[in-house]
This record gives sequence, C-alpha cells and structure tokens, in this order.
Amino acid sequence: MLYDLNVAWPTGDYNSKPSPTQLTNLFNTISTLYSFGYTKIAINFTINETVKIPINNANQINPIMVGLIDSKFPKERYPELLIFTRLTLVISEPSRVQALSKINSHFDLIAIQPTSEKALQLSITNLDIDIISFNLNSRLPFFIKHKTICSAINKGIKFEINYSGVLSGSAGYTADTNGGSNNLVASASQLRRNWFNNVLQLIRASRERGLIISSGANQPLQVRNYTEILTLLNTLGLPNNKGKTSITQNSEACLINGRLRIKSYKQTIVIGNAQQKRSLYENELEDKTKKNNVKNYKKIKI
Repeated sequence: MLYDLNVAWPTGDYNSKPSPTQLTNLFNTISTLYSFGYTKIAINFTINETVKIPINNANQINPIMVGLIDSKFPKERYPELLIFTRLTLVISEPSRVQALSKINSHFDLIAIQPTSEKALQLSITNLDIDIISFNLNSRLPFFIKHKTICSAINKGIKFEINYSGVLSGSAGYTADTNGGSNNLVASASQLRRNWFNNVLQLIRASRERGLIISSGANQPLQVRNYTEILTLLNTLGLPNNKGKTSITQNSEACLINGRLRIKSYKQTIVIGNAQQKRSLYENELEDKTKKNNVKNYKKIKI
C-alpha cells in the first residue's frame, strides 16, 4: 500500500476556480499514480500566509472538490483508491497564521512550509501540524539543524521530500556556441543543484527518521514509480529500507494522525482489530461533501 500525500490542487487562492483543463490534468495525475500502485492520495491546497481564509464562512474553507474527484474515480474501477485533502501554509512568521485551530478540522492533513529558521522553530513549538515541507528547489536561507528536526520528529511531525522538484524546470539541453558538448539549461541545473543539496541536508539532519516521500506533482509527467525514487534517494544516503518506510509506514502514520483530529475526541480511540484501525483513515462511508460542510466536520464530544 503506497501513499502520495502531495498532489497539487490547481489553484492557490480562494478567488479563482480550476479550469476544465486543469481539472483534467489533475484527474490524469491521480490516474497515473493509481497505475503505479498509489492508493491513498492527498490533494494539496497551498496558500501563502497573507491569503485571507474565510473563517467566518466554514463552507468555503476547503475549496477542494472531493465529491467531483470521487465521481471521476468510481469504486468499481478504482476499488482501493481513497482521496484526502491537505492544506499547506507558506509562512515566514507563525504569529500571522490565521486561527489554525478553526480550520484544521476541515482538512485531513495540515502542513507548513517555513521560509525562515524562526518560522520553523516556532511552528514546531506552537502549531498543531502533521507535516513540514520545504521548497527544495530554492536555496534555504538557514541551515537545517539536527536538534530542531529531532524535536519535531519526537512530536510526531513528518518532514516531506517532494521529488517533482528534481523533474521540473527547463527541460533538455542547450548547444554550446563554441561547438563543444551540450550543457544543461542553467535554470534547470540550478533547480536540481538546490534540490540535491537540500535533500542531502534533510536526510543528514533527520538521521533518516521521520521522512515521507511524495510527488508534489501538478502534471502526470512528474509522477514516478516508487522504485525509481528509492534508487535516486539511495544515491543521497537514504537506504532502500528507510525509503520504503517513508512511502508506506511513515506516510500511513502521518495520515492517521491527521485523521484522528476528525475521527476522535482529543485523539482518544477504540482499541480493536485491523478493520477498526482501517476505519481511522478510510473514508468511503463518509459524506463526499464533508470537506465543505461544517456540520459533518464538527467534532462530537464523547
């Protein structure tokens, strides 16, 4: 059972809606992932901290059209596919985060993308989040410290590696004007250099623990089989067994932890058999409009 907890939602604000072409591209990405064996997929809605979240209108907090996506993937043809939602906040100052406690029950997963060391440290200490993700294609303005990473891992927070960053950018090679060998396009070369440096730094700081691997794809061509990704990360020092754990066990634990905000009261659960455990993250019996319906997402005190 493979997990991909980051498939990009086409829009990055509340004022615009995805076009039919963008939705078709999203459906093709999900279909490609399913053909590679990914059965638990999270659609990621990424916004900047300056974007105003409609907290007063609970039905608009989550713009991801879960019902529409499920209608395109009927259970008869995709029996194991489950779609979840995720919110990623790009923050530089945690104090600007808009009432995270009021919106975290509208998404299955909550992630932050810190742009400064202060934002990283305060997010780990003060925010109730599931995932920390970095913009691996750009040079980080701070050094990832082992002590900071381990404090987050001990709290159950996972760190994400998006492999689409190494596949994006200008494609192909450009010819040398002096008649020499072809050279990789400068912009693509820099993106890949940043990605490798940041991933190598993250693997070393985490001591290969608490990592999850996801695509971060916004088009089908950015999706890869998990064996290819394990081979790539193995060259950076992540053993294959640790890499497989990142795609399976770590991702499952992260998803269940996020689902407990919705399916439990203060993460109190019933101990039972495997079927009861599966009910924590499987959502086929839930209302397909629940992500946009505050009544169905309201926590019930036991």
